[in-house]
Amino acid sequence: MNDFGHAEGVLLAHAMVDRVAEDVGVRVIFIKGPGAVAQGLRPVRTSLDADVLVDPGQRPVLARRLSELGWIDEHPYTSPTILPPHSWEYRNPRWPCELDVHDRFPGFFAEPQSVFERLWERRTQVTLAARPIPVPTAEDHALLLALNCLRDPHQPAKVRELEFLVSWTRAEVGADKLVDIAQRAAELGAADTAAPYLDAVQAPEIARGTWSDAQRHDWLLVTQPVDSTAVSWLEELRRLPARSWPRYLWYAVWLSDVELRLAEPSLPPGRRALMRARVRRLRRGVRALPAAFRNVRSFSRD
Repeated sequence: MNDFGHAEGVLLAHAMVDRVAEDVGVRVIFIKGPGAVAQGLRPVRTSLDADVLVDPGQRPVLARRLSELGWIDEHPYTSPTILPPHSWEYRNPRWPCELDVHDRFPGFFAEPQSVFERLWERRTQVTLAARPIPVPTAEDHALLLALNCLRDPHQPAKVRELEFLVSWTRAEVGADKLVDIAQRAAELGAADTAAPYLDAVQAPEIARGTWSDAQRHDWLLVTQPVDSTAVSWLEELRRLPARSWPRYLWYAVWLSDVELRLAEPSLPPGRRALMRARVRRLRRGVRALPAAFRNVRSFSRD
């Protein structure tokens, strides 16, 4: 372990990834975390990890170099996700924090490469760990952070974060920039997903109702159920051919030992702890099924 703490590690991780990306010719934009704090979009706090949005076409290049430097994607989950996977977590035993490498961001339904290009063309910089690093413009970043909050509308912390963003926008963004934010949301395919934020800041309605039925369905399944995991399982099961159900259901209940320990890092060692975790998982799943069935039926009819 290097001789620095978590807070220092998060800042240094931003500088490190930016230098690595520069060395291999990969474009990156840092999102959330201390970059957002530096722009006034979040209260001061220590982030859990370093979040970076990478040029989707270049993600394998960055991943390969991070791997050479000891950063390992230790998240082997094959469990379903309603939206396509959008990030990969990298850990390094010598580093006190993780890296969260995104090639897209949930809620932006425009093509991921197009989203990156539009954020990149207007990027700005903040200084972290004595290094200027690229971040979205404050207005673009606020839109991204709003989507991050709206993915988990049942979490009180996310509700407070969204309220902070709304207050910042009302105080810092003029009427002309509100038009710009609404237009950017439309360009990035977020006019509908970001609607609660856009309405709260009184941005004009531009391109509302333009998402597809499939996009609306998927977003509602992610954001509306209190237990989105159970809904994810049912939705994936609905999409699979019947012959795949037994294997899929067995995986849903069992998981691998590694996956269980990643899901519950505090599990004590030994097979007994793993078995108890599986029993708890089964019980939680059974309790969540009735509401999950109702959610899937409801959103399928809408």
